[in-house]
Amino acid sequence: MAHALSLNVSNSFGGSNRAPILVANEYHHWSQRMERYIRRLRRDIWRSVEEGPHVPVLTPVQTDGATTKLGVGQPTLNRPTKNVLDRMENDIVAFYEISCGVASEKFDIIINCKSAKEIWDVFKNLYEGTEQAQDKKLAIALNEFNNFKAHAGESLEDSFKRFNLIITKLSNAGTI
Repeated sequence: MAHALSLNVSNSFGGSNRAPILVANEYHHWSQRMERYIRRLRRDIWRSVEEGPHVPVLTPVQTDGATTKLGVGQPTLNRPTKNVLDRMENDIVAFYEISCGVASEKFDIIINCKSAKEIWDVFKNLYEGTEQAQDKKLAIALNEFNNFKAHAGESLEDSFKRFNLIITKLSNAGTI
């Protein structure tokens, strides 16, 4: 049993060449670790998660009367630039890495997602909730912050841990 627990903890952290795995009740930790992991791979890859997949714009290019598969003088599509190809590759890498960071029991939730951003948004909405739910979490965290005081007989370390948890809740709610 202890070996299985250490294996799960190890997987949830990920590694330098392995995405962190989303485990129950650790979404906020996973999202921070996953963002750092993807940014470490290449900063450009994170853009695919934030902005969504790059959709290249291919414009018709008129040929000079040369015979093409489309016929004589018919327009063809220009070739994607290296920048466009790089962005499309970043989309693939981001999608792959985030997909690999989802445990099997949660994979059905994202099985139909087509982009890294879509996966990210599904989990964000699932674990953080709607804007109303986020506002409620913020109100609760602010209330805990405003009413914080050490309990009788509580060690300084335990008080600090509780206070730090409140600060983390405020940070996750976007106030810090």
